[in-house]
Amino acid sequence: MVVESMATESDRFIQEKRFPIEGDLVSLVARSGKPEMIGDISTAAEVELLRYYSSRAGVRSVVAVPVFFRTGSDDIQPVGVLVGDSKAEDAFGNETLGHLGRFTKLVSALIKSYIDKYDLLLDSELLTSIRRLQDRVKSDPSEETILAALSDELNRLAGWDCLTITMYSDEQKGWVVQKVVNKLGGGYVDVGQPVDVTGSLAGNAVRNNKVEMVPDLSTSSAFRFHESEEIDGTGSFLALPISSFNRCYGVLCLESRNVANFSGSEVETVYRLIENASASLEVVYMNSLVREYVSVDHVTGSMTQKHFLRAMNEEVRRAEDFDEELALVSIAADNLPDYITRYGNETVEVVLRELATVVRSHIRSYDILGLLEEEKLGVLLVNTTASDAYLWAEKIRKMVASHTITLAGRTFSVTISVGVCGLSEGMGSGELMAGTARVLEKAIETGGNLVRVF
Repeated sequence: MVVESMATESDRFIQEKRFPIEGDLVSLVARSGKPEMIGDISTAAEVELLRYYSSRAGVRSVVAVPVFFRTGSDDIQPVGVLVGDSKAEDAFGNETLGHLGRFTKLVSALIKSYIDKYDLLLDSELLTSIRRLQDRVKSDPSEETILAALSDELNRLAGWDCLTITMYSDEQKGWVVQKVVNKLGGGYVDVGQPVDVTGSLAGNAVRNNKVEMVPDLSTSSAFRFHESEEIDGTGSFLALPISSFNRCYGVLCLESRNVANFSGSEVETVYRLIENASASLEVVYMNSLVREYVSVDHVTGSMTQKHFLRAMNEEVRRAEDFDEELALVSIAADNLPDYITRYGNETVEVVLRELATVVRSHIRSYDILGLLEEEKLGVLLVNTTASDAYLWAEKIRKMVASHTITLAGRTFSVTISVGVCGLSEGMGSGELMAGTARVLEKAIETGGNLVRVF
C-alpha cells in the first residue's frame, strides 16, 4: 500500500508512505473490492484494523470504499481505497457510502484522464525518438551509430541508473558487453566483459529471446552478466533482447537503484524503440552481407572494394608471371566536403557516379575500374607503364574539369587529384597501393587538380 494523500488532525499518522498489504481493513477492501463500514471499533482491535496509525488514535468508527479503474479487460481490480474514520461511534451510514461512491467515480475519471494523457505523451515521445534514431542512421548506417542513438533516446524515454548493451563478438567467439553507461559511477560491469549466456539474466534474454525483469534484486540469486561480478545487489533490473525476425543481435539491460522502477508502460515504450533499432541493425547487416558477395557497386557500377582488391592481386601476379607492365591509378574528387555542405549528402554518390562514367568511357575492356577506398576510385591499366598511365590520367583530369554535373536542378563541376604508381620488380599489391596513396596525398596537399606519379 502507498499512502497517496491524507487529511488528518492526528499526530499518530504513520510517517512512512508504504506499508504491506496484510490483514488490516484497508488491505481487506483492496483485496475483495467490496466496501466495509464498522460503527464500533474496540480499543484492542484499533491498531490491527487501522495500519495507517503508528499507535492508538482513539478511532471508534471507519468506512472504506474501493476505487476502481476500468481498462479494456473484463477483470476489474481495485486500484485504491478511499478511507474515512472518526473518534465517534456510528459516525458513518449509507449516506456516507453514497457520497464516497460518487467520489470514487470522480477519482476513477481523473485517473483515466491522466493515464490517457500520459499514454499520448509517451507515444509522442516514442515517435520523436524513433524519428531521431532513423535520421542518425540515415547519415551514418553503422552498428556503432545505431547503438549510440538507442542509448541517447533511452536516456530521454526511461528512468535508469545503468545501461549496458551486449552484442556477439566474432573475435571473442561469444557475447560481450559493448557499451556501458553508468550514471552513478562506482563499480559496475566493464566494456569487453564476456557474458555468461547460460546462467545470467542478460544471457537468458539472449538465449530465450524474451524480456527478463527482476523488480527487486535483493530477492533474486541470479547474476546480471557473469557469476564473479561485484555489483551492489539492490534495485531493479530489466533485460530486453535486441532482435529481428531472423536473429537476436544482442540484449539491452537497464538497472535502477530503486525497487520496482520499471512499469509496464515504460517497458513497452523501451521495447518499441528497440524494435526499430533492431530493424535498422537488420538492414545494416544485410547490406554488409550483400557487399560481401556482390561484386558490383550499386552507385558507380564498378567493382566493389573487396573484389577490386582481389582483382588487383590477380593482375599483379599475372604481370609478374608474364613480365608485363601494370599501373594503378587512384582518383579522388577535390574539396568534396565543401560540395556536401553546399548540395547535401547525396553529392558524394552523384560525383562518384559521374567520375566512374567518365573513366569507364576511356578504358579498355580488359582494364579494371573499382572502388579503391571510400570516396576514391581505382583503375588498373593492364600492360601500361607508369609514364603512359600518367598521360592517360592527365586526359581524364582535363575531361572531368570540363564535365558538368547536375544535382536537383543545379549544375556544378569538380576537379580531381590523381595518383599513379607503376608496378616494379618485386613489388606486391600492398606496395603498389601504398605508392599510389602517397602521391595522391601529395597531389591533394598541393591544391588538387593535379596528377602525380610515384
